[in-house]
Amino acid sequence: MTEVEQTKMTLLKQMHQYVIDIGDEDLYWYWITEAVPDEPDDGIYEFIATHEDSWLNCCKVFHKIYLASKEEE
Repeated sequence: MTEVEQTKMTLLKQMHQYVIDIGDEDLYWYWITEAVPDEPDDGIYEFIATHEDSWLNCCKVFHKIYLASKEEE
């Protein structure tokens, strides 16, 4: 993996943890059905980080979740 792909992998793990920490089941369900599956391993993170379409999709989904979580505050 390239350095950029390793950075993407790290960011994916952080995004996944952020969604878990929100504590909203609906937002979590959206995340695991549209972006990163439930209980992902490094292989899943690596696949997403190395496939641009998957990476961009995760970013879009995370952005929607982030905005929705801020509306609830």
